Amino acid sequence: MQFEDVLLSFPEAIPCGVKVASCGGKIILNPEDSYVLQDGDEVLVIAEDDDTYSPSDLPVVWRGSLPMDELIQNSLERILLCGWRRDMEDMIMVLDAFLAHGSELWMFNEVPEKEREKKLTDGGLDIDRLVNIKLVHREGNAVIRRHLESLPLESFDSILILADESVEDSAIQADSRSLATLLLIRDIQAKRLPYREAMVSQAHRGSFSQGSWIGEMQQASDKSVIISEILDPRTKNLLSMSKISDYVLSNELVSMALAMVAEDRQINDVLEELFAEEGNELHIRGADLYLHEGEELSFYEILLRARQRREIMIGYRSADTEKAVINPPAKNERQKWSLKDVFVVIAEKE
Repeated sequence: MQFEDVLLSFPEAIPCGVKVASCGGKIILNPEDSYVLQDGDEVLVIAEDDDTYSPSDLPVVWRGSLPMDELIQNSLERILLCGWRRDMEDMIMVLDAFLAHGSELWMFNEVPEKEREKKLTDGGLDIDRLVNIKLVHREGNAVIRRHLESLPLESFDSILILADESVEDSAIQADSRSLATLLLIRDIQAKRLPYREAMVSQAHRGSFSQGSWIGEMQQASDKSVIISEILDPRTKNLLSMSKISDYVLSNELVSMALAMVAEDRQINDVLEELFAEEGNELHIRGADLYLHEGEELSFYEILLRARQRREIMIGYRSADTEKAVINPPAKNERQKWSLKDVFVVIAEKE
């Protein structure tokens, strides 16, 4: 059976790779459609658990064709990192691989500039070999308003607030610091930019009025993205309610990754590729790459269209919801889609 047919053979799971017996058990993510499974090969799938899926008869699925799309070049970005992590060099290398040439990465923390360069070099980063990004150093305390006001906060495309290593031993203290930084940055942005005239839907603002302080911060969030690293799971409830920032719960992610690797150590090879700067990784794609407005298609039909772009589609998020659906049920049932929907795919970097 070819991998293209394997993709449609598991109603409760999504195949996304093959462990090739003839290559010493090497795991290949996103293989060619024409790869034919051999004796001893194993299939890597995304599923709820190892006993929730099984193969079935191959369904009849209409392939269709992709809409005409133009290759959109990556635009220059300006990103701010607030705080200092001990693995900062890894983040910089990944960002250098992703961002367009000429982008800027601003680093704002209390570590002196000369000491930063030494830490990065000791961690294995050769600053002179960065291809796409230019490092801009600023020194200051991210919970002191006047220090933050010295930065052009209204000009950043995205801001990452890191759990600073100086307080990483205390999850509550680290999260308190991150939240304080978040509120200060959003307040400064709201006062600098003319957001009061911006038309923001009531659904986005939730129950907060446009004139309230948190309403203005929510309007500021339409102009730039802030990602806060948090350590305590209880903190995410505060961020979810405010809708002024998104978050990465790093401790929980590490715990879940460890649990998967503990159950099957081969998963470590998969995670290494997904998180490396090269190879396959997770992407969020607009619906216009796969369908037309109002088109009625099954998930399997869109999955086969994504294969024409050498992508494996693993889920989607509808425009009227905030949560993504990974490994959706009823993959062969048609539904109406909107161009505002987005899809989650595994693909190599374009």
